[in-house]
Amino acid sequence: MRNGGGRTSRIRRRKLFTSSESRGVNESYKPEFIELKKWLKDRKFEDTNLIPARFPGTGRGLMSKTSLREGQMIISLPESCLLTTDTVLRSYLGPCIAKWQPPPSPVLALCTFLVSEKHAGDRSPWKPYLEVLPKAYTCPVCLEPEVVNLLPRPLKAKAREQRTHVQEFVSSSRDFFSSLQPLFSEAVESIFSYSALLWAWCTVNTRAVYMKRVPRQCFSAEPDTCVLAPFLDLLNHSPDAQVKAAFNEETRCYEIRTAVSCGNHQEVLICYGPHDNHRLLLEYGFVSVCNPHACVYVSKDILVKYLPSTDKRMNQKISILEDHDFIENLTFGWDGPSWRLLTALKLLCLEAEELTCWKKVLIGEIISDTNEKASLDIAQKICHYFIKESKAVLQKVSHMKDEEVALINQLTLVETLWTEELKILQASAETLTSLQTAFT
Repeated sequence: MRNGGGRTSRIRRRKLFTSSESRGVNESYKPEFIELKKWLKDRKFEDTNLIPARFPGTGRGLMSKTSLREGQMIISLPESCLLTTDTVLRSYLGPCIAKWQPPPSPVLALCTFLVSEKHAGDRSPWKPYLEVLPKAYTCPVCLEPEVVNLLPRPLKAKAREQRTHVQEFVSSSRDFFSSLQPLFSEAVESIFSYSALLWAWCTVNTRAVYMKRVPRQCFSAEPDTCVLAPFLDLLNHSPDAQVKAAFNEETRCYEIRTAVSCGNHQEVLICYGPHDNHRLLLEYGFVSVCNPHACVYVSKDILVKYLPSTDKRMNQKISILEDHDFIENLTFGWDGPSWRLLTALKLLCLEAEELTCWKKVLIGEIISDTNEKASLDIAQKICHYFIKESKAVLQKVSHMKDEEVALINQLTLVETLWTEELKILQASAETLTSLQTAFT
């Protein structure tokens, strides 16, 4: 879970879009969706606008049955259909959670409920929903180590942090799970296994919508904002989508309205937020092709790789960048190197007699043509370094796909990510070449 720019902000801004690339194949006839429809109807929800379907590129999603006009309500999911921490507290787990110290987190409560209900099988009233949830996920924490090693360096580091976080989440909760033993005839160790809890954690992390809850003493101080919304969570992502989505306190329903019109038999999509592909893969387990927010990150070690090793002021320059928050989020994008990246390079390329002008560099002033040219040249060298690296990794992935058949899906995901990064870098190289012509 994330604070600030994480789940809270991204889901609050979810939007809708329709894909016209290809029509989906109706899957509403499948037994699991027939049962889900009955289950939802029993809980006072019956959708007339959307049906489950499978689409090329995005996979399983929701398709419009009729044309949708701008501002039209497309989903109004009653509170009775939502899986919240209130759902957990009202269940057989409630008394155990209420008395446990220190108080468990809201996410732990949701994960515990998911694993317990999945274990209950046919006895679970939530079975129709559980049956349509993914059986496995492709977040980095779920990828095999040899696949994680293929990720770009910044994402690889975050993937390892994610794995450590989940492992600590599970290990720190063992005593709590042991306290639940009286509720089960089987050993809780076998029910609440690492694989079961990983599945539950990914379900909450990738599929929950935002809904602010009143803080309760039986839970830790972690924000209680994650809610699972059956059927609604079948909506896939597009960076161009536009909708209005929120829980309506008056109707007690989670509502989604279109902000644009939509043709019939098209996939209806929402936007999870203006996220780059690293974040999409880290938090949701997929990569968005032609994502306008996609970028290639430049780390500090790569930043100085092509600068003169004889520069005695390099440490001072790096310290200035660090002190003014110019050492992170340096990127190449579809339109070339970011302003932050070029600014950092301009400061790093300052001659000794120019270093007193560093404040002017950080506010965008031009120091000299020599400095401008030097920074562009270094940016081009870094870009070509990344292009070479991308091609090498793609070649390695191609070979692995032939040898590691069991990892084909995971490798294809990584391949897509690197392919998109290569396209961005090639576009940036062209932009830099154009900028460099002004100094030749």
